[in-house]
Amino acid sequence: MSQQRLLSLLTSHPIFAPAAPEQLKELVAASSVVRVSAGEVILREGEPADRVFVLAEGAVRVYHVSPEGEEVLLKLFGAPAVFGEAEALGSQITLEFVQAIEPCEVLVVPVATLLHLLRAEPSCALHLLVDVAARFSISIYNQRSLAFNPATIRLANLLVDYAQWLQQRGCAELHVPLTQDQMAASIGVTRRSIAKDISDWQKQGIIRREGHAYVIDDLPALSRYSDAERLELSYSSEQVPMILAEKTTQAGS
Repeated sequence: MSQQRLLSLLTSHPIFAPAAPEQLKELVAASSVVRVSAGEVILREGEPADRVFVLAEGAVRVYHVSPEGEEVLLKLFGAPAVFGEAEALGSQITLEFVQAIEPCEVLVVPVATLLHLLRAEPSCALHLLVDVAARFSISIYNQRSLAFNPATIRLANLLVDYAQWLQQRGCAELHVPLTQDQMAASIGVTRRSIAKDISDWQKQGIIRREGHAYVIDDLPALSRYSDAERLELSYSSEQVPMILAEKTTQAGS
């Protein structure tokens, strides 16, 4: 990706759009571009957190790996997005895995370079704060859901969120590449705990098994089992300007 193309992408990026062109040029000059194939792991749990990743093109999934080796899905998002910033700015090691779902181009930014930009451009700092806060709110909701919602609701939330994310990506078929073990691990239960729901939904024609994955054939019906007030797994940084505008309107009223 050319420097001019990168600058163009950053100019329209929800986090970096407020920055002056000179600041964006400095950011690009101090960073590197990595091209990643689908299935390739970009970040690994336990690695030093000294870089921030700006997803310029493509889509990724964020997950943990349990001691038993099961993957626990946390988030799905596509470009434009930023990830790795919480650990990097908090001086922590990387706390999760990030894997490309499709071919990606990622701008890898040294944390010192990002800090320089945020000091020089308070509006970018505000946009990043809103972005992090929105994702943190989703984590809080998931913790509450894990504590209080029954497994049926948590399972429906997971599948509906995945399906809606696929729709946002323009997928004609809602093919969810998760096994029952992965679904169970992602919502904090055993496979036996979700087996009846899966079986019932298959009998109702809501979902069907296809190899090691499931296809959702009736999303409205599945949505009726989910929490209508949930915070979606597939949050996008593109929502930042809308959130800020809403908060500004509320403050002025």
